[in-house]
This record gives sequence, structure tokens and C-alpha cells, in this order.
Amino acid sequence: MLAFWKEVQGHLQKGEKTFIALVAENTKGSPGTPGAKFLMSDGGDLWGTIGGGAMEYNLVDRARNILKESGFAPEVQTLWHRRTGEGEKSGMICAGSQTNIYCLCLPERDGATVDRIVELAEKEINAIVTINANGLQVDDTEGNLEEPKIKLDREGEKWRYEEQLLNRKRLAIVGGGHCSVALCQTMTGLGYEVFIFDTREDVFTLKKAEGAREIRIVKDYSEVGGCLRFPELTCVAIMTTDFVSDFRGLLGTVPLPFPFIGVMGSMTKIKEIYDALEKEGLEKERLEKVYAPIGLSLNSDTPEEIAVSVAAQILQERNVGGKLPRN
Repeated sequence: MLAFWKEVQGHLQKGEKTFIALVAENTKGSPGTPGAKFLMSDGGDLWGTIGGGAMEYNLVDRARNILKESGFAPEVQTLWHRRTGEGEKSGMICAGSQTNIYCLCLPERDGATVDRIVELAEKEINAIVTINANGLQVDDTEGNLEEPKIKLDREGEKWRYEEQLLNRKRLAIVGGGHCSVALCQTMTGLGYEVFIFDTREDVFTLKKAEGAREIRIVKDYSEVGGCLRFPELTCVAIMTTDFVSDFRGLLGTVPLPFPFIGVMGSMTKIKEIYDALEKEGLEKERLEKVYAPIGLSLNSDTPEEIAVSVAAQILQERNVGGKLPRN
């Protein structure tokens, strides 16, 4: 979300009109999912996707024409990915449908609004971005995290798109080594906000974690849980260098309501850590919810492959298991 609006902001600051498309709703089989975003500037730059294929090819062509004018009013469009049947066709036959929101952002009209959206997103304030036939707005009132992140209200010809600004895809990585950096790169590519914690100020691998939202040095890994806002939305991957550090990381996170906590290591090491945590008074029921060893079993050894296995497990729990926030 932040990356998208910063991209919009950059084009508007250069004086470029920018066409944006956002997916508001979809049904099973649709390539575009709620929250997906796309933009095209009148300089010809493209960013993101709302599902690709013939649908997006046609949209790019239409966006070129929209960018030549300034009077385009925001629009809602439902497209069906099939050849026959009722409804407007997308040109694709992958099944399902999706509802897209289209809006033309103008530097002089929308620049200040987009600046405010970026400011709020950077501060992790869960403001509400709205689009209707009258244009783009942002409401500083924080949205309710118990409600869907994206809502589309339609009544006759009237419609209103709302999206809570806070990114609910969040991952805290405890430890800043090679595997952690690889996982950071993988998860940021999947749209996650990544927070990395280490106790070492001079570890060179952290310099490669360019996509991280925050890199924080703590005195003790047991402090990590208390440093994180929105623990109920945040997955935790403990990937430190040694037994004691893993133990301290789990000690500071297991008692808190993180929906996913995983630790890297051999079964022998993990058993010793669990024994030590039970001696500290942590209930066995809480420890049984820890994913250990973290990651799907892919017989992987390289940092990049380990990152894929961990990312796949988190996605599996989110998309199949239904145990993690979807967006």
C-alpha cells in the first residue's frame, strides 16, 4: 500500500497526471484480488497489476486515452472472465469476476491528498482512503481492524470504495543473518511490511535488507515482542545464530497474541529450547502452537530456498489454513 501511494506521489510531484486502478471485489477464479493496484502515468510509466492478461492490456490502452483528458470521473466496473453469459467480459476466460475502481489523479487537485495518504501510511496510522464519483479523499479517523480492510458500498448509481491504510501483512524477523535477509527480500516482494531485530550493531548482512520497513537493534531478543505494534496481525520468524538467542526471542514473543511464531533449527535444538522455556514457566500449550522447525519441508539448505519454504508456510497458513489475516 505505501509503495503504491509513494509511486503515485512521485508522479504527481513531477507534474504528471496518473491513472490508478484498484481491485475492490472478486469471486473465485479471478486473477485480480482485492487490494491489487495498478497505475499508469502520462509519462508512460506502469506500476503494479490488477490481474494481467487481456484485461490489463485493454485497460492500458484505455488509460492512455483517459490520461489525455482531465475531466474523467472515477468509475466502478465489474468484469467477467468468461466468453458467454451475462455481464461485461474482460477478454479472459479464467473464471470468476472482479470489480475495479478507476480514478484519474491530477497534480493540482489530488497532490495534497496523496501527500497526506503517504504521511499517514509512513506513520502506520490506519486512516481510510475513499474513492467515489466525486474523487479521491482520505479520512484521518482510524479504521476498525475487526472490519474488512476493503469495502465497496453500492446503491443504485451511487458507490463508495473504502480501504483501510494499514498494511495487515506484517512479519517480524528475529536475527539479521543471511537467512533473515533472504526472507525479508522474499516477503517484501509479497507485499509484507518486514521488521528485523538484532542485538549486533555491526552485522554486515543487515545492509542488504533494503526492503525492511524497520531494522532495530535491541539489547536482548526478549524485548522484541514489546517493540511491535499490532501483534495480532504480525507473524514472527526467529532465525538467530545460537541457542540462547532463539530462547530469548521465543521468551519475548510466545506469551503475546502473534498469530504465527516459527523458529529455525534442528529438532534437537528446538527440544532443548522448549525444555528451557517450560522451566521459565511457559505453558506447554503455548509452545505447541510454535512452528518448529519453521518452513515447509523442502530439504532446503541455501538462505534463498529456506526463505521460500518459510514464505510458503506463512502463505499456506494464511490462504489455506485461514489462521492468519488475509490482507
